[in-house]
Amino acid sequence: MYPVRQRTAGSLLLSLLLSIGCADVGALSYVMMSDQSLIDSSPLLIRAQVLEVLTAERGPAGIESLYALRLDEQLKGTTLPRIVRLALPGGVLKSGIGQIIYGIPQLRKGQTVLLFARQRADGTLQAEQLTLGLFFEGLHMGVRYYTRAVDDGDDQGEGFNAKYHQLRDADGFEAWLRSATRGKARSVANYFLDATAFNAPAAKFNLVRGTNTNAVRWFQFDTNTALNWVSTAGGQAGMVQNEFTMITLAANALTNDAGSKLTVTHGGGTIASPDLQCNDGIHAVLWNDPADLIGGAYTCGMAGILAFGGSCFFLTSTMSNGQPYNEAVEGFIRIQDGAGCYFDGDAGKNGAEVLTHEMGHVVGLAHSCGDAATGTCASATAAEQIATMRAIAFGDGRGAALRPDDQAGLAFVYPAAAGVVL
Repeated sequence: MYPVRQRTAGSLLLSLLLSIGCADVGALSYVMMSDQSLIDSSPLLIRAQVLEVLTAERGPAGIESLYALRLDEQLKGTTLPRIVRLALPGGVLKSGIGQIIYGIPQLRKGQTVLLFARQRADGTLQAEQLTLGLFFEGLHMGVRYYTRAVDDGDDQGEGFNAKYHQLRDADGFEAWLRSATRGKARSVANYFLDATAFNAPAAKFNLVRGTNTNAVRWFQFDTNTALNWVSTAGGQAGMVQNEFTMITLAANALTNDAGSKLTVTHGGGTIASPDLQCNDGIHAVLWNDPADLIGGAYTCGMAGILAFGGSCFFLTSTMSNGQPYNEAVEGFIRIQDGAGCYFDGDAGKNGAEVLTHEMGHVVGLAHSCGDAATGTCASATAAEQIATMRAIAFGDGRGAALRPDDQAGLAFVYPAAAGVVL
């Protein structure tokens, strides 16, 4: 096994998927168990908050990710100290050697978890039945709930205990567990939430996804850490308008979106040589297609590829608002040579539009319509047809602007208000 890093890119007029590495791994296979069976098999049951994400280590059975948890409540088992360590299989060592196990989520600081567990001889906790014993707390319209990072498509039980895939009302589930751990709750549970009745909004937008089907997310925005753009020195050949200002306008469009929480900046910095790898953490706009990766050139009046953009990310299942994501680590936008004439159009608004579109790919938005994956825009909804994330550039003077479908996607992945989920 080895660490998997993927690079995705979306382009105007073309979608590209560039893989840096892959591993021969599969998702977890399991048969769903009932909550009562989970209680019966687990020596420990706690509700806790993730205090710190610790350095991965070599454990008794391979590389493991370690987390410091603060106990908020212990519902079952031998009394534990206030601060405990949790080990989950997989992770990447300081040396760079890693082990990926699909289906095992990566936790993040501040998450509240409900953990069915057992304790090793060294005191470290292990989740009972891996992700079946690990629940994540979420909040939707004032209702606390619990969910798990398991894919029901990997359930080999052919419908056995299917109801235990459902969301659980947190207050009801916790009350039932307190009774069950005292041997008083063998009756049918009534704490399940119907996702439809729960008014979980369906996503009408499309998201960039890795080969593990998880969408891509920048977790640094949660701590107000900016994604700061630089670009290759010299700018785009043959331009009249200021292309560097266009980067700033696109960054501001994402940052200033009221419904989402992103911090994207452009301080005007430049780099002398192209950033062609996924290993330096530099987020760069690469003018004039260095190394001719796109091939050919944009020809004014004849169309072609204008640009493509995307992110480098790790194949993970890092949870946010009840959803598993791949964590993005580096952004890139590549501008085709010859595209300066298009960027200059409408006093530079065309270039600002293109850069906003490509930054949308970087932060995780896929095309709303117009490519092989999403289908023709002619059959799309009105909102999809006018989205800036449409696969074909508009050139209609909108500049660095987002439309409702684009904004819905950003709000889904990066909700402005804490606790807005699903």
